[in-house]
Amino acid sequence: MLKTNTLFTFSSLLLLTFSGFSVSKEAIAQSSNKFNRQQCIQNLVKDGLKSEDASVWCNYNEQCLVRSQKEGLHAEAAKSVCDCTIKTFRNKYTTQKFREITKKSETDKKIANQLREVGEICFEEILFE
Repeated sequence: MLKTNTLFTFSSLLLLTFSGFSVSKEAIAQSSNKFNRQQCIQNLVKDGLKSEDASVWCNYNEQCLVRSQKEGLHAEAAKSVCDCTIKTFRNKYTTQKFREITKKSETDKKIANQLREVGEICFEEILFE
C-alpha cells in the first residue's frame, strides 16, 4: 500500500527538480555513478534532438535520479520514475516549452501542481507494477 508521506516526499522531490533546483556535482557523482551523461546526450541526438536540447533532458534526468535516490528510491526504481517523467514531458512539450513551464512552476502553484501530477502518476505506475 502506498504511504501518503512517501508520495508527498516524492512529489516534493519532483517539484524541486522541475523548478531547476540544481544539485551539486559531488551529489551527482555519489548518487548517480552509473549515469553516463555523454551517452545520454548521444542517445537523444540519435533520436533527433539537437545537442543543446539533449543536454537539457539529460540534466533533468541526472538531477531526478540523484533526488529520487536521496529520497530513498532504489536506483532501478528511480531510473524507471525518471524515465517515465521524461517520456511524458517530451511527448507533451518541446524542450523550450519545458524550460518555460519549469521556470514558471517556481512561482505558479497551479503549474507546479500539474508538473507534480506527472511525477506522481509515474511513481504510482512504478510502485504498483
